[in-house]
Amino acid sequence: MSRVARKDFKTPFLHIMVQGINKEYIFENNKYIEKYLNIIDTINEKHNLTIIAYCIMNNHAHFLIYSKDIYEISKFIQKTNLIYANYYNKEKNRVGVLFRNRFRAEGIYDIKYLINCINYIHNNPVKAKIVSRCEDYKYSSYKDYIENKGITKSKIMKEMFGERCDYLKLFNETYEKRFIDTEKDTQESTDYYMAEGIREYKKVSNIEISEILSNREVLKELIKNLHENNGFKYIEIRNYLKIPIGVMDKLKK
Repeated sequence: MSRVARKDFKTPFLHIMVQGINKEYIFENNKYIEKYLNIIDTINEKHNLTIIAYCIMNNHAHFLIYSKDIYEISKFIQKTNLIYANYYNKEKNRVGVLFRNRFRAEGIYDIKYLINCINYIHNNPVKAKIVSRCEDYKYSSYKDYIENKGITKSKIMKEMFGERCDYLKLFNETYEKRFIDTEKDTQESTDYYMAEGIREYKKVSNIEISEILSNREVLKELIKNLHENNGFKYIEIRNYLKIPIGVMDKLKK
């Protein structure tokens, strides 16, 4: 299962962020963004979920997804990213991991938080100074809301906001909430994904954490895995595992 499938998530609304490994421009132009959206449209039909909001940027993408089954969201994102990674690697004649940490997620627990999350997602290209207004960006769900079509016609949105909600007025209201961001990872988030990366390595290698820490070669392999496959910086790995600087310098060679 993906790292997003946390037992602590007791909400059907999840804010998902996927990002290119090392913050690479994995959606570098319209061709790649449109391919990713095409894959999303195809995969979405096979899963019991509703994409409430989205925005595809050059090196990352945001989604607000509704599903009563969190595993549906997990499977949907995994499958979408796998298909896109295979396509991208073939196009670019490259190999290896394309997405950092698969994806990250946070639960949305109240209506104000949900409205602010939609607003946050739509304002990503404005924040990045790509456009001056949300409506000028082609690859987000903003226009669906303003023109009251597409996403806003979903059952869940009609149940929450009615058939003809004035979304522009709704979005003009501001609520102060912090969301996962590409530039400022919280320590809590870093620790969570580090622990998940180690847990996954243990499962694949069939080895206990005590054996990893006591076996220099295995520890080197874990560090390499966390750095190359999960996109963690060496300093993040060193701090999490509490490895002395001198020892870490030798282990990462």
